[in-house]
Amino acid sequence: MNAQDLIDLLQPHFPNGLIQSANNGNKFDLRVVDDSFKDKRPVARQQAILALVNDKFASGEIHALNIQALTYSEWQAKQ
Repeated sequence: MNAQDLIDLLQPHFPNGLIQSANNGNKFDLRVVDDSFKDKRPVARQQAILALVNDKFASGEIHALNIQALTYSEWQAKQ
């Protein structure tokens, strides 16, 4: 699995989202920007993403995943 594979896996679940990923081996940095995260706590946002890739952890395709899950307004505030 590479960064693009992870993006391709997640994009159908966040059709209006911006997904960026980078990897070093099986360790990934992931940013998902989507307004579906509005009114969700950071832990709930991460859990929503982890539920979609849980089988990739079990298979060893992903060893570590650093998740940044933001709404569009939160992301724009960081720019």
